[in-house]
Amino acid sequence: MPPQEYVEGQKATIALPQEPIEPYLLTKDAGPFMVLAKTFRGPDAERSALALVLELRNEHQLPAYIFRTKDFPRNSNIRNIPPTAPAGVDRARLADPERVRSFDEAAVLVGNEKTLKGSEALLHKVKKIKPKCIDNLPKMYIWQTGLSKAIRTTNPYVPAQNLFPGNNDKFIQRMNQGPQSLYNCPTNYTLEVANFSGRSSFDIAGTQSLGDLGLKKSPLITAADDAEKMASSLAKAEEIRQLGQPVYVYHDRFSSRVMIGAFNTPNDPAAVKLREQLLRLAVPLIQADSSKGRRKAVTDSMIVPAAALTEVGPLKPK
Repeated sequence: MPPQEYVEGQKATIALPQEPIEPYLLTKDAGPFMVLAKTFRGPDAERSALALVLELRNEHQLPAYIFRTKDFPRNSNIRNIPPTAPAGVDRARLADPERVRSFDEAAVLVGNEKTLKGSEALLHKVKKIKPKCIDNLPKMYIWQTGLSKAIRTTNPYVPAQNLFPGNNDKFIQRMNQGPQSLYNCPTNYTLEVANFSGRSSFDIAGTQSLGDLGLKKSPLITAADDAEKMASSLAKAEEIRQLGQPVYVYHDRFSSRVMIGAFNTPNDPAAVKLREQLLRLAVPLIQADSSKGRRKAVTDSMIVPAAALTEVGPLKPK
């Protein structure tokens, strides 16, 4: 990491910007591949970082952001902190007790690169920059100039599976070529209502005793067919059609999932309404209705709407 600029007793020799920090804070929408230009520590860390961000943006036309260590306490997966926070949380929402276990440190991250190659080219560009404000900020060593110590990094708010999703598996792509494939979803989010997978066991002896016959009876063998059957039935059901939302299926090597709905944001009010409607329909969909000519149940398995939406992008092939 580039040196943390803080020397006890030293003060900046320029007036540090006093405008709000919030518009320049890093969120999970930036990057994901970036360059760590410089870090600052001490009571003026945020204002020093803001000075550098403004110069990089205004004079070098580079997308620069401030990342505060206190928004990512102990570099851990903390509640309400991306990447493990709910999908609707795009930046840190730090509360007690995590808030009091932090110190003043701010880093300047640059770039909105989508590939490692792009971040490498950006790194060469950033290293050559000698910002004017650096000469007027506290230094640990007087000969330190410019951003020559910059390094490549990634947006810490972005989950690792999104950085290197590995979703170009040809076998998975072949499995998802059906008419109701999630690949056809035009939006960013959908709601999972069913998941078909194999059995799991903590009994080693029991696992070994399954043998070929046991594996042939595993639900994983029929998971894809079960999911496709449910999706087809739901798409034809009058109760689901009245909701006005499409039905999708997604298969991977471990499970097959059924989803309903297409939403642009993770907190779309329409998604909340859809989940409530599906919860009310869960039982009626698996019950036969004798009052209407003994109508068959729509599905053999109960739908269970997930608490949060599923992000579609990481599941699609690149």
